[in-house]
Amino acid sequence: MSELPAGISRVSPPRPALSALAVVVRRGRNGTWEVLLGERSRRSRFMPGNLAFPGGRLEGSDGPPDGGGLERCASRELFEETGVEIAPDRWRAAGARITPPMFPLRFDARFFLAEAPEGMTLPETLPSPDEIESLDFFHPAGVVESWASGRALVPPPVVPLLRALGEPHDGVDALVARTREVNAGEERHPRIEFVPGIWTLPVATRTLPPATHTNAWMPGRGRFAILDPGSDDESEVERLLGVVARHRRETGSEPLAVVLTHRHDDHVAGARQVAKALALPVKAHADTLARVDLDGVRADELKDGEVLDLGGETMTALHTPGHAPGHLAFHLPDRSVLLAGDLISGLSTILIDPVEGHMGLYLDSVRRVAGLGCRSVLPAHGPPLPGKSLEKLVAHREERERRIRALLTADPRPLDEIAREAYPDAPEVPVVLKRTQTLAHLLEMERRTDARRSDTEGLAWIASGKKRRAGG
Repeated sequence: MSELPAGISRVSPPRPALSALAVVVRRGRNGTWEVLLGERSRRSRFMPGNLAFPGGRLEGSDGPPDGGGLERCASRELFEETGVEIAPDRWRAAGARITPPMFPLRFDARFFLAEAPEGMTLPETLPSPDEIESLDFFHPAGVVESWASGRALVPPPVVPLLRALGEPHDGVDALVARTREVNAGEERHPRIEFVPGIWTLPVATRTLPPATHTNAWMPGRGRFAILDPGSDDESEVERLLGVVARHRRETGSEPLAVVLTHRHDDHVAGARQVAKALALPVKAHADTLARVDLDGVRADELKDGEVLDLGGETMTALHTPGHAPGHLAFHLPDRSVLLAGDLISGLSTILIDPVEGHMGLYLDSVRRVAGLGCRSVLPAHGPPLPGKSLEKLVAHREERERRIRALLTADPRPLDEIAREAYPDAPEVPVVLKRTQTLAHLLEMERRTDARRSDTEGLAWIASGKKRRAGG
């Protein structure tokens, strides 16, 4: 991804689909509450392998949402996914949450809570293993502990609810009230942790579609950094500061610095405001610091290999140019996590603009961080990715270059023609971006003498080493 180029308009986040989630609870043997959770299929598009509440989107057969349709949806989805039956009139409305805008698939999820009927047993065989692979009642505090230690995957919206459900409650009324309270609080200043201890807040930025937000990651233990506050909109800055205040209050950790991956506006627009509000320095590569307005804020240069002490863990800065000259990625070795900035996106491709970018350096940078063998990659745009995504990205770019090379001949071919034919699998990509990316590949091929331009502007290209046709 990149900052929004001229000629490309901002877009809105995907509209969330109305859905219902079934929170089924029962009294455990020691009097504490247990909650029904299913392990989502590892083939699922949405949060694979995570322990989550059963549920799904509202369908026409459920009826209108205000006429009991959502309750019927909760019952239907629960039965279809687990084989467990609970009548629609037993559900209690327990608040709502909307999927963060970093996801291409979003839900306006309405939570419904009910106590399991006495004597209810779970089916031995699940009716929909493509959605839920296993099912059981769990102690909420135990699940949170397993998640915090890395032994279980839990979606970020579910973790705060499990913390609340693990508290002492006298009855279902108290459980419902607490669940509503938690959901309401999470909508304003959410505690989003895909990796335990690494908070994030997607902030609305002027970024390249299909992205609409930039993830402001906050890694650390006793101290935490605030990466890429990319919005200068007052309401977005206020939300971010509210999440920082919650982080300090709930963890006792203190912010160390505002840290920038690179200079693009969708990563730095709010850096000065956030740094001044929290009396923090801004840390970034020298090239980034030279191009960002930080008037009144202390600026500290970060060099390749420099280690930041985050109070119980370390974060290493890695100079990874190519997308931008001063681009930095950050490695958290104790967690096997890479904070990738704009090396990779969870939504689309990364733009390499030949004006300041360099395809060869970019691919070298991606190969370098892929060699770290990280388990998780946290990009600036889109949801988290597995570490193997970096190797897939390199392979994808290499395949694109092979397509471009195959289109070159001994006769000059127009850049626009090459770009059109090189991207048959991406009809949704704007023409100007296809052209920019193709040119970046061709310039790298020219550097390696695999291609050469036939004019000074690079508007037409020839394959190096191929003889031109007679009379051409």
